[in-house]
Amino acid sequence: MTKLEILIGDITQTNADIIVFSAHPSLLAGSGVSGAIHKAAGKELEAAAREFAPLKVGEAIITPAFELKSKYVIHTVCPRYIYGTDQEKELLARAYKSALNLHETVADADSIAFISMGTGIYRWPLIEASKIAVGCILGSNLPQTMMYVTDKLTKEAYENAILSA
Repeated sequence: MTKLEILIGDITQTNADIIVFSAHPSLLAGSGVSGAIHKAAGKELEAAAREFAPLKVGEAIITPAFELKSKYVIHTVCPRYIYGTDQEKELLARAYKSALNLHETVADADSIAFISMGTGIYRWPLIEASKIAVGCILGSNLPQTMMYVTDKLTKEAYENAILSA
């Protein structure tokens, strides 16, 4: 079982080999965390990702990280939370699992860093999203896995999800 470290901080400053974030299906730079990652990586990130667009919800692709400290960026598309259906939950889990499966395609990656996917503009309830994320991530075989969050409340939700997993 993988150990998951919950950190309050800026994912663009991580030393993890891989950064994972929720991308728009068009794979264009967006706002929020997507915009911050694209800005820190440089214009090459969008150009490298765009050739794979559009992505379906739950799918993921991997690109070089360009000007980031990390080696790679995994772009995955999360579902919007509308009704909280089993299908929506499965699609969020698929986004995490797709990202985790992609790490196996690169031999020089021993660490991965996620953001709290879906809990921003996609409106996933924090407790529900954290349980889904933790359930997927703890099954990973990477030596070092991190979750970057923006505040103490979010950190506590993920820590509680780990304790109840």
